[in-house]
Amino acid sequence: MDINRITQALQKATSLKEVHLEIPEREEHGDYATNVAMVIAKKKKKNPIQVGLKIKDKLLKDKKLIKYISKISVVPPGFINFWLSQDCLVTILHLTLKEREDYGKLNILKGKKLMVEFAHPNTHKELHIGHIRTLVLGESLSRILKVAGATVFRANYQGDIGPHVAKAIWGTTRLIKKRRLSWEKVEKKTLSEKSRLLGEGYVLGNQKYKSNKKEIDDLNFKLYQNDKSVLSVYKRTRRWSLEYYDSMYKRFGTKFDKLYFESTVSFPGKEIVLNKLNKVFKKSKGAVIFDGEKYGLHKRVFVTKEGHPTYEAKDMALAPLQYKDFQFDRNVHVVANEQMEYFKVVFKALELVDEKFKGKQYHLPMGMVNLVGKKMSSRAGVIVNVDDLLETIQNHIVPLLSKEFHKKDKAKVAEIITIGAIKYSMLKVNPISDVVFDIEKSIDLQGNSGPYLQYTYARIRSVLRKSSGEKKSKPARRQVKKYGVKQKIVLKVREPVQRSEPFIKRNKDELALMRSLTHYPEVIMQAAVNYAPNHICNYLFDLAGKYNRFYNQHRILNLENDKNNSGMERSIMVFRLILTTATGQVLENGLNLLGIQAPERM
Repeated sequence: MDINRITQALQKATSLKEVHLEIPEREEHGDYATNVAMVIAKKKKKNPIQVGLKIKDKLLKDKKLIKYISKISVVPPGFINFWLSQDCLVTILHLTLKEREDYGKLNILKGKKLMVEFAHPNTHKELHIGHIRTLVLGESLSRILKVAGATVFRANYQGDIGPHVAKAIWGTTRLIKKRRLSWEKVEKKTLSEKSRLLGEGYVLGNQKYKSNKKEIDDLNFKLYQNDKSVLSVYKRTRRWSLEYYDSMYKRFGTKFDKLYFESTVSFPGKEIVLNKLNKVFKKSKGAVIFDGEKYGLHKRVFVTKEGHPTYEAKDMALAPLQYKDFQFDRNVHVVANEQMEYFKVVFKALELVDEKFKGKQYHLPMGMVNLVGKKMSSRAGVIVNVDDLLETIQNHIVPLLSKEFHKKDKAKVAEIITIGAIKYSMLKVNPISDVVFDIEKSIDLQGNSGPYLQYTYARIRSVLRKSSGEKKSKPARRQVKKYGVKQKIVLKVREPVQRSEPFIKRNKDELALMRSLTHYPEVIMQAAVNYAPNHICNYLFDLAGKYNRFYNQHRILNLENDKNNSGMERSIMVFRLILTTATGQVLENGLNLLGIQAPERM
């Protein structure tokens, strides 16, 4: 059932150009609900219930609509609720399996070019759990926007120059000497070990900065000047970071279209700012600032009194560079919500520098990540290292897996579930809210977790394998083409299976599943429009719960042994296998949008 059918019928019945439909939170309120009666009643100062009843009478006379609707009700304070007919639900079930991995694809963003800029780990630092949230969120958002019809470009802007690099190199050099190592010996260590050494060096550089300020500042100046005396160490340590980050991107299923670096936009940014002096920017106490107070914002320094470009100045050069590579309609910056005021100033300055960027830059504010109440700080060395986190979760997951797995297979599945646990824990929360990461909850097979959804999918695949793997009396093996099912299903009867059996009344658990499958495309639309993958997480958790309830309450296979089915075993079994297949397909599709793999077995 296309939601547009109800929308068009309401527009015709009310003469309203805009009609809002929503999916009720409670199933007893129907498949869709609208507040049009209250909107009209408020304008005309009438009773919304009476207005709703009149609209209902008009809708019941709409022959095109009534074919797909089984019930319309008007409830206080004036909502009009709609229930889809069983025949309509079966039709959508057919569509689900016909389109398979394409089910849910939309065209609401067709023709739009969207850049998603995310991850942003500064080189010369350890990758911690906070970095993973922007990586996970940006990747999921990219997938959702693509499914919604947009052309997507994944960008990653990284800080590879500046005081933090000087501190890290200074501190790392001290640690290597203290531990009686050499650069060549360190070079032979693993990427993880080298990354950790840089992280420790950064912490040491921060701790000793006050007492070694001149030395570290001089090092920073030399780095900006590409001084040959420090260039070799800089390139080596920068490479360590980038190689380590790349290994993590691959592990988390992300591939960027382009990496951007501060070092390439530093001087161009400064030049742009100075060229707009007394037009967009002005001098203040030796520095060059943007007076955001003129626009209800705040003042920010773009070039320091020492002549160094700040992050703000670098963004003036980054935007045109990115636009040259990909002429975006919008650039979505997935960055911590602590930077909200920063982006307001930068975006305003950018549109004054070049008006083509007006309305094309968007900051998606992302909440912080804590581990059981502990706030992360890379400067203080209080972080949750990603490698340690992955290892800890895997150690919790391995005992939960089937003993039938070979050692190598168990390791692969454990990795899939580990990544799924981390991703889902971060994506199920609204992007702007903080996340408190709880390892136990992240792997709970009975709770709202990634592994729970993966386990449900594995259960579905097990049912379908059993349906096609029975070998009693050489059963017929064929596809139920009417439903578009590719999974072979074992049937012990020769009669053709009809696409719809209207004389069979489906039980409440079957209907609940079908209704849920119907709403999948609309959930994708919500996630795309609001830049919020948590809508998909909520939906998948609900879908999995409904399937598990159905699975626990009703026999799916071998219905001929169930005396309560009164000769309808074949049709019921085939329908339930089709319903199972469709649920598995939507679970797989939805998990893919979250960047989570769906394992065949667990």
